[in-house]
Amino acid sequence: MSGPPKGRPVRASWSLQGKAPGQVAYDVQAGNVDPRIAQKYFWDASTETPRPDRAHAPDALPWVAFLGGTEAGGPVTGLVETTWSGGRDATGRISYSARLLLLDWQPTSGAGLTWTSLYNAALDAEWPAMSADAPHPPHLAHPPHIVLDAAPADVAQLARYIDQDIRFEWAARCAALLLEGRHVAITLSPEHAGLNAATRVAVLDGICALLPYGSRAWLSAATWAGHGADHELRLTFALRPRGNQCHAVLAGQPPQEPGSREGRAYLAELLRLRRKVGIETLLTHLLSHRAPLSPLDAEQALRHLRDLDLRSVVVADIDRGTGRLGDVSRLLSLYPLDRLPEGEAAMVARHLALSTLPGGRSETEREQARSLLLEHWSPRVGRALADELNSWPVASQTLQRVCAVLDLATAAGPRDRRAHAVVLAGYLDGGAAAVTPEGLSSRSQNLHALRQGLDEDTAAAVRDVFVRRPELTLAWLDFNAGRNTLDDLMVRELLHGPDTAGEPRHAPDWLRGAAALIHHGPPATAPLPGVPGLPGLPDLPTFSTRPTVPVDRDALDAFAGISTTAWRTGLRLACHARNPDALSWLHPELYEVATGRSGTDRDREFLLHQIDILVPKRPGLPGAHAAWADLLQLLLLGRGMQRSRLIADDGEAAVEYAAVLRREVPQLGLGSGREAALASGLVGERLDQIPYRVLWELTRPQVESARTRNEPTRSQSEPTRLQAEPTRRPKSLGQGGPETWEGPLLDRIAELLANAGDWITHGMPAQWEQRLRTHPGLQWLAHTAEIRRLAATRTTVPETLGDAIVRASPNSRYARSAQQTVEYPSAVLEAITPWLHDHMGRADAVHRLAGHLNRISPQRFLGDLLYYSIAQPRFGELVRQRVLEGHEELRDGVEQAIKLLRQKPSRRQPTAPVPTPGRPYGEPPRPVPGSYAEPEQSTPSVLPWWRRLGGDRA
Repeated sequence: MSGPPKGRPVRASWSLQGKAPGQVAYDVQAGNVDPRIAQKYFWDASTETPRPDRAHAPDALPWVAFLGGTEAGGPVTGLVETTWSGGRDATGRISYSARLLLLDWQPTSGAGLTWTSLYNAALDAEWPAMSADAPHPPHLAHPPHIVLDAAPADVAQLARYIDQDIRFEWAARCAALLLEGRHVAITLSPEHAGLNAATRVAVLDGICALLPYGSRAWLSAATWAGHGADHELRLTFALRPRGNQCHAVLAGQPPQEPGSREGRAYLAELLRLRRKVGIETLLTHLLSHRAPLSPLDAEQALRHLRDLDLRSVVVADIDRGTGRLGDVSRLLSLYPLDRLPEGEAAMVARHLALSTLPGGRSETEREQARSLLLEHWSPRVGRALADELNSWPVASQTLQRVCAVLDLATAAGPRDRRAHAVVLAGYLDGGAAAVTPEGLSSRSQNLHALRQGLDEDTAAAVRDVFVRRPELTLAWLDFNAGRNTLDDLMVRELLHGPDTAGEPRHAPDWLRGAAALIHHGPPATAPLPGVPGLPGLPDLPTFSTRPTVPVDRDALDAFAGISTTAWRTGLRLACHARNPDALSWLHPELYEVATGRSGTDRDREFLLHQIDILVPKRPGLPGAHAAWADLLQLLLLGRGMQRSRLIADDGEAAVEYAAVLRREVPQLGLGSGREAALASGLVGERLDQIPYRVLWELTRPQVESARTRNEPTRSQSEPTRLQAEPTRRPKSLGQGGPETWEGPLLDRIAELLANAGDWITHGMPAQWEQRLRTHPGLQWLAHTAEIRRLAATRTTVPETLGDAIVRASPNSRYARSAQQTVEYPSAVLEAITPWLHDHMGRADAVHRLAGHLNRISPQRFLGDLLYYSIAQPRFGELVRQRVLEGHEELRDGVEQAIKLLRQKPSRRQPTAPVPTPGRPYGEPPRPVPGSYAEPEQSTPSVLPWWRRLGGDRA
């Protein structure tokens, strides 16, 4: 290999080893290197004695060795060349000589000299003249240095030689083995047996060129090493490998794979960089590392190799999860984050943020990562950290970990004022998990914990996210409403955020729907419990249960259309604001869930629970609210309508209740099974609790329209309206108009009567009572009307009244056992109540009635049943007490009469009777005890209002 062009001169110390004429042993003959130091290098370079008969063999001289070492506290590079001297020693053998060049590291590395350039310069160098007649070496006080006119390596020529002559991968494997501390022996194939020293130096230089230049400070190589002695040369040409040397055949069998982690990584990186940047760029980068290395600096050598493509290396390591903070630090020293491509900068920033989290690294490494990230913070880092948060599984998005990342953004505030807002808003707004129920729930919980400490910029950013992400807003509202921690001032701020014009900004429809569910009426005087206002603001008020403004149907539809579970959030908001109107506003979605067309069993349980919260079963309910709650409960349970019996008695509640049912029931398309359930639910199970006002309004729709024209209230107009209504036989409930609903309702009442044998007249319209008398088995109902007529005339004798009572009570009987006693129908008890109030002080009349009842019902003892009913007391305590007192007086009189009647007759003749004082003679006497006469004064009538107005109408 011809020498390169001349370069700058480099001084080298020198030494010469050989034999003087007639000398037997080899020693240092001349030079300016200390003989002891020189002898060390000569010894390290010598592996066997050269043989003159091997002139054309692979082990023929010259031999060239390159040795790295340390002298006088500094690294040096030694070159030893062994050649034939041309003379003979005292024994007559041909002598050889070895010459040493020792160069300081600094000028050699500064000039970028490789082994090839050093060897070429050494061949051309002018050595000091020596006298052949001198008996001893000339040890001059200051012998001159040898000046080498060496030039840096020609990188392009070196690259071609490696790639074409010795093959890159072959050389790369040798270099990797050397890096991990192995020794490599290169053998020659037959076609390369006569390879000269210069070419062998080029081979050694090509291998060494694939290591950082600083590795030459410790590497040693030779163009030949024999087997006659042990040596520490790491890279040599040899006849065969010995011991644990790695074997490489030049232009043939490649050496083995590296065994250490560093060796494998170095080889892989060499091959990758060759493909990516090319051999010339790779060699230029490796030659640029001029700092001396030691055999223990394999990691540093690998790091320098990676520095050529440090960006890609760091990004790849981070992607594999093996990123190292040292590599990241070196990368940022070369390429600040704001100069890296956006994707690479994001990956580095996310890696540093992860490295600051507890549990992954030591406290020192965590602090180092934090310092690096804050030192190189740029606006892009905030978005990268938000992406990092969004990439975590939901289970990993704990409040502690999210806060740790947000704390980094807070610490970056002096460099980036909006860092915290960008990270939090990006976390809330992005990521695949942000659209899953779990992800939305996690973000809602974390935001709930974080929101108290938000600054103005971050709060505004969160509101913007709420506007863009309705599903997130619903999850947040749902979370807070379920825990009674909802700050509905946030909704107000969303709806009425300030803008430059001072006018409220336009809110999306769905958000106005959410606000309607919370702000559904004028503020009441009492604050909403459990919902404190924000600092500096009064507590938020509660709202009335009646809306004062029209409902925006489009807004509610948009709210309900956000997700399939938006109705759940709507009900939570409504419960929080005590807004039962939500049942009607969200009824399309609630119908779907209640009928089973959507949702799960848990959804239906939730809906039933929310209905009970919004419209609890207690007296005084508004009619419309009660109707919606009953309808939904009917769809859920197949029974119910209890709230129809709990509505307010204000004249309007029944109208509202009936209006909702008339409008909604036909749209539900209820089948015959549900029709029966609806009728059964409205009528109920107890005859004394039937909501007749609701049922009457339900079957008379024209009354509602009249009421909307400000007609008189129910209490004023109903009697006349009831009398004027024609009698109709309807079809079936839910089919046709409301006029078709009367039949199923009356059928249900008739069913109760047939099963219970009882009747209640309070509130019953007279037309319905008349129609029920025509039902099979209910003809006895006419007799209750006869009882009322007889009680109202006040001239009826007890026996006539008793006959009507027996006819109206076909199933009643008295027995000694209370379990076997069947009481009078409640209608009978109600009908005879006025008569008992009139005669409760006349024991003879009550006694006559009871006696007559026992006589005409000998097996049922209806007279005793009358006394049993009075004693319970079924007619009130006053009636029981007065009847008891009257019968005690009656008993005393009867006992006195019996006592007198049992006396024996006197033998004296009776005298003429004496006239009673104060009564004219001849006036008829008073009735005897036990007879009946009308009372002189009667108590006020207790008949219902429609009975008093229209008579019996039986």
